[in-house]
Amino acid sequence: MARLRWLDRSFPVLGGRVPAPIALLIGATFLASIAGSLSARNGLGGLLEAGVLVPNGVFHGEVWRLVTWPLFELDPIGLVFGALGLFWFGNELVRAWGPGRFLLAYFGLAAAAGLVTCIVALGFPPMRPLPFLGLWPVVSALIIAWATYFPGREVFVYFVLPLRGQNLIYATLGGTLLFALLGGFTPFVPHFSAQLLMMAALRGTPLGQIWARLKYEFAYRRWRRRASKLKAVPPASPDETPRWYH
Repeated sequence: MARLRWLDRSFPVLGGRVPAPIALLIGATFLASIAGSLSARNGLGGLLEAGVLVPNGVFHGEVWRLVTWPLFELDPIGLVFGALGLFWFGNELVRAWGPGRFLLAYFGLAAAAGLVTCIVALGFPPMRPLPFLGLWPVVSALIIAWATYFPGREVFVYFVLPLRGQNLIYATLGGTLLFALLGGFTPFVPHFSAQLLMMAALRGTPLGQIWARLKYEFAYRRWRRRASKLKAVPPASPDETPRWYH
């Protein structure tokens, strides 16, 4: 209970309030990234090597990598803007989901996207020894969630282009696709995985609507198959209309 009460707290930062889960994630990401970078530069790369997502490592039982890889961001610009993304979009998602559910969604999404990345690596062997890291795959998925929960809120992409709702979702996906076309698709497999998983989980997204429709069709067809096996119970008398089925 004490832990849950601590997660309900918030901290004053730059004239605003930061919920405890956001402060925890930003602090842990900064600490892990700095410690990993310093240790690697000094020939002690064990922390970084053990924490990033490497499909071969997961295949050999190092399953913690599925959860720890977003905590390492070695690009300074990516680290700063990723932390700002957590601050801007995560605050309202914490209020919408609650602190415990937000943390569960963050690390659960990281684990699911990491698992999808490993599955892709099974069919594409050159990916198996590659390291995947960074908080942006999960943060970009949180942007999609934020745009779904608050479709009327507007955000200025690169401080210039105003976007909201589904336009922000399409811009997030399109931006990821553009970077993948320019830099190669392999490094962006976790990004696409996290974004598509988030879209499938939320009904307000185009993919979520398709998924909901598919689930409805599956349930309806299953009901039809079961209904086709029902037979009318013979009436007690010739004049009685069958009313019961089994």
